[in-house]
Amino acid sequence: MYQGLLGSFWAAVFLVILLLPGVVFMVFALHKWRAEEGRIKWLHLIYLLLFSLFIEWLGVIVAYWFIFELQFEQLPKVLVNPVFLWILMLFFSFLHDRFFAEKIEAKNEEAGPKWFDLVSERKRIRIDLKKLLYIESSNEQCVLKLEDDQFPTRERISQLEERLPEGFLRIHRSFIINPEQASSIQRSKVLIAEEELPVSRSYKTKVEAYLEQQKKPLED
Repeated sequence: MYQGLLGSFWAAVFLVILLLPGVVFMVFALHKWRAEEGRIKWLHLIYLLLFSLFIEWLGVIVAYWFIFELQFEQLPKVLVNPVFLWILMLFFSFLHDRFFAEKIEAKNEEAGPKWFDLVSERKRIRIDLKKLLYIESSNEQCVLKLEDDQFPTRERISQLEERLPEGFLRIHRSFIINPEQASSIQRSKVLIAEEELPVSRSYKTKVEAYLEQQKKPLED
């Protein structure tokens, strides 16, 4: 298509390279935008479209300088048409989702869920499970503790335990930990983020089974 507009294969290749950054930005920005929630999501979409168009116009300006040698009459008007540029970027975004996104999602599913949806203080949020340290049940609510934040929820700890993927460990009626974040797991306590959490008698067997599975020595 660009070769037909420019009449030169190499000029068309150069133009495609100049417009590629906008396409790449659109593909990855749309991927993150789909994961957002709430009304502000649509405001972010407007910013996304405007910024991607700005990037494409920068590429057109460079093309105007090098390919068309500042001769405006030789510059195809379609290249500065925002609708054309948006359609172009959305087309490549669709191709990315069609041929690559499904494979990436399948690999992520094999590796286990990465995000955990939660209603906290009447807001629906999404937590990165890798950053989740532990869950504490207290005063008829649970608190999910992260590295730099915490989120209260009205869900019971038993409900959260059922929804969590494999890998999390219940050590007490009031605690579920992320073993990957623990600096030490012992028979009677767990050290995590400079805090000491107790292991109750009813869950000690479960903790010992986990340590045996991980081939870690049992500590008193």
